[in-house]
Amino acid sequence: METMKNRVAVVTGAASGIGKALSLAFAAEGSSVVLADVEDEALAAAKTEVEALGVTALAVKTDVTEEESVADLCSATLEAFGEVHILCNNAGVGGGGLIKNQQLVDWKWVIDVSLWGVINGLHHFLPHLIEAEDSHVVSTASVAGLMAVPGLAPYNAAKYGVVAIMETLHHEMMRDEEANLGVSVLCPGVVRTNIATAQRNRPEHLRRQKGESGSNAAKAPEEARKRNSAIAAALENGMEPSDVASQVVNAIYDRRFWVLSHPELLGEINHRNQELAALKNPTLISDFT
Repeated sequence: METMKNRVAVVTGAASGIGKALSLAFAAEGSSVVLADVEDEALAAAKTEVEALGVTALAVKTDVTEEESVADLCSATLEAFGEVHILCNNAGVGGGGLIKNQQLVDWKWVIDVSLWGVINGLHHFLPHLIEAEDSHVVSTASVAGLMAVPGLAPYNAAKYGVVAIMETLHHEMMRDEEANLGVSVLCPGVVRTNIATAQRNRPEHLRRQKGESGSNAAKAPEEARKRNSAIAAALENGMEPSDVASQVVNAIYDRRFWVLSHPELLGEINHRNQELAALKNPTLISDFT
């Protein structure tokens, strides 16, 4: 992409963390920004910050797990601006716990937001992005989409899925002579966000139910609290979201697919790939537990 000035950018999960930082970064480049999130007050506050940079902003309350809600987001964007040039499928949630302790609602919640949110976004926005003369789509995965982190199976599964979808889309766009759509996948490491408290937005029908069958279901809440506490402590010392957003902006300008916020993790990722190439059983260099 040659310029972001006078472009239209849509960001999901825009009320906080990486999503908010992306919104501000696009605004700083001169783009109008459509901010989407499920949290009303935080979304309104983020919109105000974006507008303070002198661009037009639109806040649309959106639940990315609901196809109709994402359809409404797309319609609102086109009604307000008539076109879209940048889409960041950024909304995501995390959840910890051993596979043996998970309930099905744990899987469904994480995958609905972190994977289906991306699918819904692509389904509704992709045709309009392809129509644009110069456009780009970014979806937020994770380093957990490049190597399996123990105790995060639903999250790993969702993020591996995001990487696979975006890599597929990249290949498809490279073969499409009529499309001028850049594709990137963002794989952050530890970033200073509030993802560890994502349970605040978990819908009631996807909360854990007492008495649901499972090998060790009763142990899961305490285990999850401990893991989330450890994650929250790590996040406090994580990379600033604004630094991640700068990397994304550069990747869009450079039409670069991979955006790895913490390149020092390439050693762990390469270790995993080398074991795969040698058909060795997987091991971890780092203790992520």
